[in-house]
Amino acid sequence: MPRSAEPTARVFFALLPPPAAQRALGDLARETARRAHGRPVPAENTHVTLAFIGAWPIARMPMLMDAAHDVAGESMRIVLDDLGTFRRAGVAWIGSSSPPDALVRLQFSLAAALRSGGIAFDDLQPYRPHVTLARHCRGPYPQGATPPVAFDVDRFSLMQSEMRAEGARYRELAEWPLG
Repeated sequence: MPRSAEPTARVFFALLPPPAAQRALGDLARETARRAHGRPVPAENTHVTLAFIGAWPIARMPMLMDAAHDVAGESMRIVLDDLGTFRRAGVAWIGSSSPPDALVRLQFSLAAALRSGGIAFDDLQPYRPHVTLARHCRGPYPQGATPPVAFDVDRFSLMQSEMRAEGARYRELAEWPLG
């Protein structure tokens, strides 16, 4: 009898904006999607991805938790002030014209911990911290400086993406404090 496929969850590590910043990003997402003829990301789904893992066996979730447990990072202020796009993917985003050094170090530390634990993740492109605002955009695409959305973060999270008829919804599975 063939063995059934191991159950998986679609997961990623991220920084979550506090509620006020999520609302501001949700408003910007709706406006950006309207202008770029795309679908806005719901405010509650806004986040800065640190490492995208993808489909991961649920039974091996402790490996991800162990890797994240040893990651050291500092709390930080993130200022998002630069609109951009991944045109091939039809994605509009907001990023930081000057990402904080603490963010770059945190992502590097997490990536190193994942690699040392033998955990594959999407690291083909140089890290570009951003918040996705709209998907399935057809243009015109927003580009350049925008009024900033700033927020403080003092933790990073392991998130699960659950696909639903109305689109993906994200659920926090675990969190780790930043010093």
